[in-house]
Amino acid sequence: MNSQTARSPRGPETQRTTRAAKTKSRRYNRQTAHVEARRDGTPLIFGWGSHLSRSEKTQLQRRAVWATTILTALIIVAVVIGFWVNLNIITPGLPITSVNGQQVTQSDYRKLVALKAQIEDNKIYGSHGIVVQRDSLQKQVAAQQTIIDTQTKLIDSLNKQLQALPANQTAQRTNLEVQLTSAKNTLSTAQTQHDTLNAQYQQILQTTLPNEQQLYNQSQIGNDSVDWLQDDIFIRNWLATQSSAVQAQIQPTATAITQALATFKADLPTATTYSAFLSSDNVSDADVHAMMTLIVRRQNMQNYLAAQITSPTYQVLARGMTIATQSAAQNILKQLKNGGDFAALAKKNSVDTSTAPNGGYLGWLVRGQYAQNYGANTSATIDNWIFDPKRAVNEISPVLSENGTYHIIQILSIDPSRAIDATTLQSLKSNALTAWLLEQKAMPGVSIAPINQTMLLDPSNMPSSLPASSPSQSVPGASSGLPGSSTLP
Repeated sequence: MNSQTARSPRGPETQRTTRAAKTKSRRYNRQTAHVEARRDGTPLIFGWGSHLSRSEKTQLQRRAVWATTILTALIIVAVVIGFWVNLNIITPGLPITSVNGQQVTQSDYRKLVALKAQIEDNKIYGSHGIVVQRDSLQKQVAAQQTIIDTQTKLIDSLNKQLQALPANQTAQRTNLEVQLTSAKNTLSTAQTQHDTLNAQYQQILQTTLPNEQQLYNQSQIGNDSVDWLQDDIFIRNWLATQSSAVQAQIQPTATAITQALATFKADLPTATTYSAFLSSDNVSDADVHAMMTLIVRRQNMQNYLAAQITSPTYQVLARGMTIATQSAAQNILKQLKNGGDFAALAKKNSVDTSTAPNGGYLGWLVRGQYAQNYGANTSATIDNWIFDPKRAVNEISPVLSENGTYHIIQILSIDPSRAIDATTLQSLKSNALTAWLLEQKAMPGVSIAPINQTMLLDPSNMPSSLPASSPSQSVPGASSGLPGSSTLP
């Protein structure tokens, strides 16, 4: 009984079936493994891999797919990162020019172009710009013309009424005559105002607006921006050598920058916002602050230099001659050193038609005046020689090269304190910064690298709204002074 109880509930046949199934399963697994591990002799790639089993080949293929996918993803990421770094770090940092090795980066150039272009746009099309002034004057001219027309008709009517009155109608005649006098006075006032306003309107229409629009193009804004960035290097380098009192007069304060930006924002065209300007020109508020600092510093420098020009001041009496070639200039200089007559040689050889007839006489000069009066504000090489403290009376210069011509100068007299006439004084003050910069650039050893012309007009550096060229100067009907006579925007 106990032995029966200990037996398995399954019968003998069930046990045999289970053992048979297990044996069959083990046999199937051994056969499958044997097939998968069997070498089929087929190469996997480039004749290699015939010694591998099917499972090993499958595993290698899967690994190759994953490796290729990961490598491709890494290459794509590297290309994207490389493109971003090149576009946002390397390219913006490339120099467009340099001054004595100090680089003007393409990034700073793009930022200043954006701000200067918008300032010029404000000047023309802004909420207080020339176009707004033009349109306001146009309306005022039209309003005065309406008054003129109305009063002219009234005067004609009153005259007809007076002519139709009987001789004895004195009271009515007196009343009409009073009205006629009043109408004539109103007409006279309206005509005067019309003529004054129309003159202002024509000035804007024919001169002010076209001239300003000529400055609003990519080449002009681009070249001005490069020049200002170069100039700022000279200004900052000079400031670094000055006293704190001088620096305080020129370095912009935070308040001054804030005020300048407030004015800039207030002058934006009515359809433009400050945020829209930043977005469209791809600049930040910090970029605008930095470039506005440069602009304010430049204006402060002009104001400071203008204040230094006073009367009386140091002046030099000089004469000079301009010679076409260096060899001819050297030959004339040799004659002068051998006792040649300066005036006679200047009359005979100088190509400067304004001074040659007078033997090269230049008159009394203040520093910066030669460049302004004779050098077209393009160079100060001669100014620098004339106003060197080492100069002496009757001294003759070496051959000085400037603007593709050659010059010889002679000092005739020196006055350390000579009066300047009011017109010349004001002209020198207005030109103070330009003259100073020309002097700095003409100093020995100064090196200014040529501007990279490709970067200058690269589309990525130009605001999309800045026209490539200036508009036509044609202003049909401009002289009429009639509303709607201008074709300018």
